[in-house]
Amino acid sequence: MNETRTGGGSSLQPEDDDLPAQKPRGQEPAGGKADGPEDGELVRRTAAGDQQAFENLVVRYEVPLRKLVYGYVLDWETAEDVAQDAFLLAFRKLDRLDEHAAFKSWLYRIAINRAHDELRRKSRWRRRLDSNVGDEALAELPAVGAESAVEARLLRRSIVRGLARLPKAQRSAVVLKDVVGMKYVEIAELLDCPIGTVQIRVHRGRRSLRRLIGEAGSKAGGGRR
Repeated sequence: MNETRTGGGSSLQPEDDDLPAQKPRGQEPAGGKADGPEDGELVRRTAAGDQQAFENLVVRYEVPLRKLVYGYVLDWETAEDVAQDAFLLAFRKLDRLDEHAAFKSWLYRIAINRAHDELRRKSRWRRRLDSNVGDEALAELPAVGAESAVEARLLRRSIVRGLARLPKAQRSAVVLKDVVGMKYVEIAELLDCPIGTVQIRVHRGRRSLRRLIGEAGSKAGGGRR
């Protein structure tokens, strides 16, 4: 399917939210506006030696960053480690952040790069999905349509396996949109690509994810007969 655009945009709606699973519950800002000082102010305070200012940034972004990394590595303990590494690297390299650059996008890029490093290091990560997907990690994923806790858990496991099989570009877009809860314009800025490209990647990724989840459900159903 070709990427159809009109006037630099996409044939898709600006917020095409026909999800394979519901949006994140929104209990924390996904890198959007937050209470308290602006990110730039906290960065300036940190650079001036105020470590509490950086702690405030950690509190602000630890949940969305953890979800972001989990969407790549699909391993809860690894996601925790990578997210911590990303914060540590950001703190150490804060002087390299351009004064006019967004801290959030910069932090997320660090985390994504670290996640890819971890995937390269653990080349057999897909084979360990079943043993590594714990209850807490699964709880990070939405599970719309499930009528019981057992069905929700099975659906989330199918989502995890499906994410593992998406092409890298689609997985990145779907994770950022549906797991982290970012807006298309934010994802386009983060991934440094046109918003129409992001919309199409999300659309295709969701479509593939639905198919993979459906196939998993059919196989499970066939196994019970």
